[in-house]
Amino acid sequence: MPRKKLRKQLEELTASLQDRWPLECEWQSKNCLTFQHSSVQGEIEIGKHEFELNAELGALMSVFKNTIEDEIDKFIDQHVY
Repeated sequence: MPRKKLRKQLEELTASLQDRWPLECEWQSKNCLTFQHSSVQGEIEIGKHEFELNAELGALMSVFKNTIEDEIDKFIDQHVY
């Protein structure tokens, strides 16, 4: 997926997440989106042909690790490929 299209998809995803949780998201550069909540923080780096997601879950959110991973996989399957 081209960077521009992926960036738009990520903006839509973060807007949806911000409607549900007090999540702070900010583009650090045109290819790096950071996000932060009291129980999770991380970033998404968009490369030329790939992207990388790094997230650190707090103790409370780590209980939902598998669910979060499933939701990420679902988003990727529906919007990226």
